[in-house]
Amino acid sequence: MKSKKKLWRGLTALSAFLLAFSLFMTELLMSWSGQVNVFLKITPPVIQADESSMYYKSKYELSDQGLAEMLVDSDKHDVQTMEEGTVLLKNNQSSLPLRAEERSVTLFGRATADPVFSGNSGGPGMDEKRQVNLYNALKEAGFTINDKLLDAYKNSDVARAKASPDWFIGEVDKNFYTSDLQATYQDNFNDVAIVMLSRDGGEGKDLATTDRDGMSYLALHNTEKDLLKMIKDSGKFSKIVVLINSAYAMELGWLEEQEYGVDAALWIGNPGLKGFTGVSNVLVGAADPSGRLVDTFAADSLSAPAVRNAGDFQYSNDNGHYIIQAEGIYQGYKYYETRYHDAVLGLNNADSSAGAFVNLERWSYADEMVYPFGYGTSYANFTQQLTSVEWDRNAKTVTAQVKVTNEGYPQESAYTGKSKSVVQVYAQLPYEEGQAEKSAIQLVGFGKTSELAAGESEDVTVTIDDYLFATYDENAENGADPSKKGSYVFDPGDYYFAIGNDSHDALNNVMANKQGAAVAGKLLLADGSVVDGDANKAVSVPLETLDNVTYAKSQQTDEVVSNQYEDIDYNYFAENAVTYLTRNDWGTYPKAYTDVEATDKLKEVLYNEKYQKPSDAPAYDSFAQGVDAGLKLVDMKDVPFDDDEKWNTFLSQLTVAELSATIGENFGQPAVKSINKPANKNTDGPSGAQSNYLFNNGQPSTAHVSQIVAASTWNQQLIAERGDFIAEDALFSGTTQLWSPGANLHRTPFSGRNFEYYSEDSILSYIMGAVQTEAMQAKGLTAAIKHFVANDQETNRSELATFATEQSYRQGPLKAFEGAFTKGEALGTMMSFSRIGARLAYADHATLTQVLRNEWGFKGVTITDSVKGNPNIPTVESLVAGTDTFNADTARASEIHKYLASNKDGYVLQELRRANKGFYYSLANSTLINGLSAETEVEDFVPWWQTFLKVTNYALGALTLLSLILFIRTGYARRIKGV
Repeated sequence: MKSKKKLWRGLTALSAFLLAFSLFMTELLMSWSGQVNVFLKITPPVIQADESSMYYKSKYELSDQGLAEMLVDSDKHDVQTMEEGTVLLKNNQSSLPLRAEERSVTLFGRATADPVFSGNSGGPGMDEKRQVNLYNALKEAGFTINDKLLDAYKNSDVARAKASPDWFIGEVDKNFYTSDLQATYQDNFNDVAIVMLSRDGGEGKDLATTDRDGMSYLALHNTEKDLLKMIKDSGKFSKIVVLINSAYAMELGWLEEQEYGVDAALWIGNPGLKGFTGVSNVLVGAADPSGRLVDTFAADSLSAPAVRNAGDFQYSNDNGHYIIQAEGIYQGYKYYETRYHDAVLGLNNADSSAGAFVNLERWSYADEMVYPFGYGTSYANFTQQLTSVEWDRNAKTVTAQVKVTNEGYPQESAYTGKSKSVVQVYAQLPYEEGQAEKSAIQLVGFGKTSELAAGESEDVTVTIDDYLFATYDENAENGADPSKKGSYVFDPGDYYFAIGNDSHDALNNVMANKQGAAVAGKLLLADGSVVDGDANKAVSVPLETLDNVTYAKSQQTDEVVSNQYEDIDYNYFAENAVTYLTRNDWGTYPKAYTDVEATDKLKEVLYNEKYQKPSDAPAYDSFAQGVDAGLKLVDMKDVPFDDDEKWNTFLSQLTVAELSATIGENFGQPAVKSINKPANKNTDGPSGAQSNYLFNNGQPSTAHVSQIVAASTWNQQLIAERGDFIAEDALFSGTTQLWSPGANLHRTPFSGRNFEYYSEDSILSYIMGAVQTEAMQAKGLTAAIKHFVANDQETNRSELATFATEQSYRQGPLKAFEGAFTKGEALGTMMSFSRIGARLAYADHATLTQVLRNEWGFKGVTITDSVKGNPNIPTVESLVAGTDTFNADTARASEIHKYLASNKDGYVLQELRRANKGFYYSLANSTLINGLSAETEVEDFVPWWQTFLKVTNYALGALTLLSLILFIRTGYARRIKGV
C-alpha cells in the first residue's frame, strides 16, 4: 500500500508539472500563433472560387500544374531582371563578354562558395531545390571550373561576421593559398580569373564604419588586396573579372589601379534564388548588362555628410537615442554633384577642406568620386539626342523626346546580340541665396529602350509630373491659404532639363549649356579627365514669376499643403543647436552631433504626450454597434470609400468586441462570421512572400532578386512585372496582405537594409514604388509598403528620434513613399519603429493623418512593425493618430475593448471605426473575397497545433486529477487500515 501511495504521489507531481509546463507553452505559442503558423507552413484555408466568384484572378490555374507554369515564367522574369539590373562598371578592351573559347576558369574569393543571395530580413527562405549559385550557373553555360580551390573555400572555417563590434568580411588570408592550391591553376582553369567580393548586412544590422580589421567594412581589405595581387602576379590569367556581390556601395576606386590588374567588373547586388543564371548570361554574352547604379559610389564610404550623424547616438542626460539629419536635402549624389557644381564655379567655399576625405587639404570631386549615381555602361556604344523638351504648365508635365541609337560594338567585342539603353532626365532649378535649398541636379524621370541591334534607333518619350521637381519651401506663403506658411513652389528663373549617362554627365551638360565658355576646361569626369559637356543635351525653360499656387493644395484631396513639422527640427527644442548643411557655405559640412541634450521641452514629447478626450468628441452611444443590416464583406466590393452611408451601415453591424479584434494582428486576423469575413493571412517581405505555396507539397515561395537589383534595371515594365509575380506568389500561397515593397532611402551606404529598398534617391523610389504597388493591388494583394517612414538605419531603430528639417523630410523620406499611395493606390503600409522628431511614428498625427490621409488620400490600413509586449508603444494614442493595426500583438485588441467598456469614449470609438473602415476597405478590394458569395458561410479556422495543445492540456489535467484522487484515496485507505 505504501508503494502505491508513492506511485500516485509521484505521478501526481509529474503530471502537475507537465500540465503547468503545457499551459505555459500554450500561452506562449498562442501569443506568437502567427509566427508558429509560418514556421509550420500553415495557412488559413482558401475558399474555393468558381468563375463567377473569382474576382481577382491569376494568369494561371491555381493547381500544381498552374504553379509549375507560373514558376517557369517567374524564373524567366528574375533572370531578365538580373541581366538588366547588372551594372557594367569596367570593361577594358571589351574583356566581356567572354569569348567562346574562354570557358576554363578559376573562381576566387570565399564568396564564390558562400554568396550573399539576399540580405537578412523577413521574406521567403531560399528553396535549395530551386536555388542557382554562381558555380551551377557557369557549369550550365559550359564552363569547366577549378573544383579543388572552390572545395577548399567551402571547407574553410572562415566566415562573415555581422555583429558589433566584430564585423568581418569573411575573406581568407594569403596563407590559405598553399602551393598545392596555387598549382591548381598553373596549367588549367586559367582562361579567366573570376573574383567575387561580398558585403552583407540585414535587419538590425547596419554595416560597421570600423570593423575587425580597423577600417570601413566597405573598403577593400588587405586579404582582398593580397588575393588580387596574387592572381595578377601569377601571370597565368588572360583576364581578371570582378563581381561585386554587395547591395552596399563599396569603395571601388581600386578597380582602376594597375597593381590589381582588373580587366572588367560587374556590380551584381544580391541575386536571389535564380539571379546567378542572369549573371552567367551576361558573362558569356547571352545578354548585355543594362543596369545603372541607384546609389553613389564614393571613393571613401565615410565621406557622405549623412554618415557624420548615422549610427549610435544617445542623449547626454537620457537613455533615449537619436540621429540628426544635418545633411538636409544633400543626401547621396545631391551632395557630391552640387558641391562639384559650386567648386567649378568657385562658389561658397566648395573646394575647402571641410568634408574632404581623400585629399585632406581641399575638396575635389575627382578625388572623392568613383561612380556617380546613374552610372553604368554597355557592351554597345549608344548615343542619345535630346530632340525636344516641353514644359506644359497647364498639364503639369514635362515631356522629353530622346532619340537613342545603338552605334554598334567595339571591333574586339565578342558580343553578337542586341542591347538596351537607359534614358535619364534631370533638372536644375534656379537657385539664389535665401531660397529653399536646391540640388544642382536632380533626377526627374527615366525610360528604357527595347532591345536594339547595331544601327537601330528608338525614340523614347519620358513624361514627367512637374510636381516631382517642385521645391518645398518652409518659409513661403502658401498661395492657397495666405494665413499659412509653407508650400511647394516653383521659384522664378531658368529651369534646365538635361539628359545624361548619369547624374554627373547630366550636370556637365547643363553647365556646358548654361555657363558655356566660362566653364571650358573646368568640367571633369569622376576620374579627373577634362570633358566639354554637351550643351545640346540640355534645354532651358524660363519661369517669369514665383508659383506658390500650383501645388499649394494636394492634387488628390484639395487639402492645403503647409507646414506640419516645426517640431521635427531639433532646433525647435534647443535654439540654434544644429547647423544644417547649406550650399551657401560648404563649411557647414556637418559635424557629429554627439551628447545632445534631451531638454525638458523635448522630454514632454518623448514621455508625456497622453491622449485627452476632445471637448467635441461624439457621444459613445451615438454609434450603434451589432446591428444586423444584412451586409457581408463581399457586398462591400467596389463600394467607394467615400460612400459614408453604406460604410457606416456596414461598420455598425460589428460589435465593439469585433471592432477591437481587428487592431490586434498576428500575421493575420481571424474570421468574423457575422459579416462572412474569412481569416486573412499577412506576411513579409520585399523580395517575395514569407510563405509556402499551397500546391506542389508546400514548397517555399520564390525569393526574387533583391529589390535594389530590380531598381537598378531602371525599367518600369520589369518593376511592374515584379509586382505582378509577387502578387501571383500571394495568390498561390493564400496571402492577403504583404509587407512589401520597401521604400526607405539609402541614406548612407552603411544602412543595413539597403538591399530591400530602391535607392538613395526619393524620386526613383517614388516612381518605382508607384509602378510596383499598382501591379500588386491590381491582382488583389494589399501592398503594405514599408517602413513608413524615415526608417533609414537599423542601429537603435526602435524609438529612434529622427530630427530633420521639414523640407528634407517632405522631399526625402516622405516623397520616396508618396508615389505608392497617390499613383499606385497602395491600400496598406507597414510603419516604422522610429520617431518622427521626438514623437513615435505610430503616434504621429501629422504623418499618419494629415499627410498620409488628408493630403495623399490614403484609403487603406496601417500596421505597426512588431510591437508585441512593448509598453512604450501606447495603444490609444497610436490609434487616434492613425495607427490601425498592431503587428504581432493581439493583446492590443483586449486593451482597446476594456478601455471602451470602462470609459465609454465616443472619440476613441469613432477612431476605431475609422481604422476598421480602412481595414475592411482593403480586404473588400483583395483576394480575400475570392470565392465569397451571398450563400457562403465562413467558418473559424483553428490550426491543428492549437487543437493538439488543447487536447494535451485536457489530457494532462485529467491525468493530474485522477492521480490526485488515487493518491488521496490510497492515503485514506491506509488510515482506515491503520497502516
